[in-house]
Amino acid sequence: MNINRETTAIVWIPRVTVLLLTLLTLFPLLFVLMTSFKSTQQFLQNIWALPVRIEWFNYSKALIDGGIGRYLLNSTYVVSISIIGIVLFASLAGYALARLRIPKAEFLMLFILIPTMFPSESIIMPFYIMMSKLRLLNEAYTLIFPFIGWGVPTATFILRNFFQSIPNELLEAAKVDGANDMLVFVKVIVPIMIPTLLTVAILNFGLWGELLWTTVSMSASVFRTIPLGIIAFQTQMGTDWGPLSAAICIVMVPLVVIFLCSQKYFVRGLTSGAVKG
Repeated sequence: MNINRETTAIVWIPRVTVLLLTLLTLFPLLFVLMTSFKSTQQFLQNIWALPVRIEWFNYSKALIDGGIGRYLLNSTYVVSISIIGIVLFASLAGYALARLRIPKAEFLMLFILIPTMFPSESIIMPFYIMMSKLRLLNEAYTLIFPFIGWGVPTATFILRNFFQSIPNELLEAAKVDGANDMLVFVKVIVPIMIPTLLTVAILNFGLWGELLWTTVSMSASVFRTIPLGIIAFQTQMGTDWGPLSAAICIVMVPLVVIFLCSQKYFVRGLTSGAVKG
């Protein structure tokens, strides 16, 4: 009997823990979604109550009056170009470090990873001064260039581990058929690295909400991404909780859709380099 109780406890404790963590994760999302259908008056009367009347106008107000649609397109442009750059440079660097027998490859990989060990706040001011002297502030590429630079080291590490897990026989067979290193990379490796590339892309999609560098470098720009757009919307409309929550929901939609559509590839990509051979 005691053994059965212990077994039951062992089974249910992880389940209850996962359920609680899921509720803690979903509660803020559901709260914002519920608030997006309220008027500010309803929200202030009882923040926990369900909407008495659905306020669909909050979404049109966020899109049209607040300009969230334009900011959404700006963020899509910046993040898409940044992720393409990260994937391109990290793929080539990871392949070179894993397969081209570069001397001191382990040391070079460590050197590439060193910048990721510093907190982002410590490099903002030097980076701002450098970008200012180069006259690269307040434009779209003010965000794109740093985003690529910040994402490449970790992406290179992930992709290098993936390339090292590919059997040598597969690459040698392609070389026997006359393929050079670039052709092997394009024809053999790229088709099987899609899950890992999606993993890298999802990990770097956090750039969607990057606020610190965006606020510092784009303060005088008319080009605004989602973080600056939300701040400007709140300043313009005051704390109008309904439209503000609607704007946040609109911003979250691409993130949720992308993750739901690619979650199986994300898990597969994370484990692709776990076992070699």
